[in-house]
Amino acid sequence: MSEMKMDHSKMNHKPSIPVSDGSLDHDVPLPYNVKKMEDDPVLTKFMLNQLEIHDADGSNPVTWEAEAWIGKDLNKFWLKTEGERVDGENEELEVQALYSRAIAPYWDIQAGLRKDFKPEGREWGVIGLKGLAPYFFETDIALFAGDNGRTAARIQGEYELLLTQKTILTPEIELNLYGKDDPQMRIGSGLSDVSVGLRLRYEFKREIAPYIGVEWTKKFGDTADFARADGNDVSDTQLVTGIRTWF
Repeated sequence: MSEMKMDHSKMNHKPSIPVSDGSLDHDVPLPYNVKKMEDDPVLTKFMLNQLEIHDADGSNPVTWEAEAWIGKDLNKFWLKTEGERVDGENEELEVQALYSRAIAPYWDIQAGLRKDFKPEGREWGVIGLKGLAPYFFETDIALFAGDNGRTAARIQGEYELLLTQKTILTPEIELNLYGKDDPQMRIGSGLSDVSVGLRLRYEFKREIAPYIGVEWTKKFGDTADFARADGNDVSDTQLVTGIRTWF
């Protein structure tokens, strides 16, 4: 049997990307360069979740809650801040710097540092869990460990209810717990305080939305005892007006 040899020089090699619509008998060079898209690019996001004025007796404090991150799908660096400003002075100011890693769909574990600037200087180590619980409840749970054996926990949750495509009602809750009394901060051990809010926003654009709402707070245990001793109320209800934005 004679050997059969293939003449590869006569084979019709077609390019993997079409360079002609078939109307010509020759190929036409592409008018652009085909570039490979990056599969996991570095992204950034800034979220001003709350910037609001409270209708409080004797003063109208301004409070804020904001966070930003930079990173890829699995690994991110977060900055978080919240605080309160009254009569041009910061009454409360907290900043967190966190490393975040995705551990499951919609869930990240976070660890880093927290610095309290006001009302008293405090430093804490942080470990937490942030994500989307069943039924789309946004959840943020953080444990804190500070000097002199101080420990604390913060549990936050919220749910967004779409009344229309642009009108959104958001119930929120926050609980703060402490491992020991801190008389200087007027904080008691155990469940210290609970805050429940209801905010209604209207999104003129997805990135910007003014809102109105109401917030109820209550102190418990030794924290309530400290408040009574100082002549302060242990519960309060305030109307709020604010704006929410992100980019």
